[in-house]
Amino acid sequence: MADWGSAPTILIFGDSPEGRAVALRSVTALGGRVAGELPVVGAAERLDLQVAVDLVIADVGTDHGPQLDRLLDRIEAGSVQGRFASIIVVAPELIDIVSARIAHEGVSLLVGPDEEALALAIGERLRWTEPQLRDTSDGGQGQPIQNLLEELARFARSAADGQDDDAFRGDDRSLEPPSREIDEVAPVEAGLIRELIRARRLRDELFGPGLFADPAWDILLDLTAARIEGRSVAVSSLCIAAAVPATTALRWIKQLTDSGLLRRVADPDDGRRIFIELTDRAAHAMMTYFANAARAGKG
Repeated sequence: MADWGSAPTILIFGDSPEGRAVALRSVTALGGRVAGELPVVGAAERLDLQVAVDLVIADVGTDHGPQLDRLLDRIEAGSVQGRFASIIVVAPELIDIVSARIAHEGVSLLVGPDEEALALAIGERLRWTEPQLRDTSDGGQGQPIQNLLEELARFARSAADGQDDDAFRGDDRSLEPPSREIDEVAPVEAGLIRELIRARRLRDELFGPGLFADPAWDILLDLTAARIEGRSVAVSSLCIAAAVPATTALRWIKQLTDSGLLRRVADPDDGRRIFIELTDRAAHAMMTYFANAARAGKG
């Protein structure tokens, strides 16, 4: 008989029996104890009744409207309060709806069915539920982000007196807009950036998409062009611009947001969607980057 004394307690919600079965297999293999395996409809109410839970897994393939919104709100609140970690497997067409309500680091977002990715995410989240085993590594993404921050800060310093490498880190004061108009610092045409993006996609076609993958830079390029064009960018569109699998793109969007380069903005016309845009400081750095590159004969 299994010993459940120290096993993590897990709730599984899913729109399909197949999706719930995949989660159940992974949880069982990792030694978890399933407290419930239920449809998404009514999941928010079931979660409210659970006295204690370590991990919530939700496989969402259908938009259930207010019922889905309530579940997502409960998941976000539970993560913010530190009551449990969560994994949401979301259909590609629901990325915007889910991303509008989920922002906390305690929630992992996976796009589309992938049993191996789900098993890895469950293992990672279960480690977060055990402080003595908590893995504080960032999966290798932190250093590339840090390198990018340092490079952008270096370019920005040449045009912003008194700025330093901490401009993208620390408290919210570092994200206040610069004293002069951003678009006047280093004017650049959106068409030039779009040409650069097209050249990067051509390179992927010729050499393969994995060899030169740089989703952070692709995200920044797309948002810079969008800012110049006055266009809003939804999360799902930004995932496409990142030119990597959507699950990977969501992880990078979150990393860049946490690093102070991106911010979430509510869609004034749709309460179930958000837009992603550059922070003013990041926009200033990108404009300065292109101006300096042009002066150096590299643009």
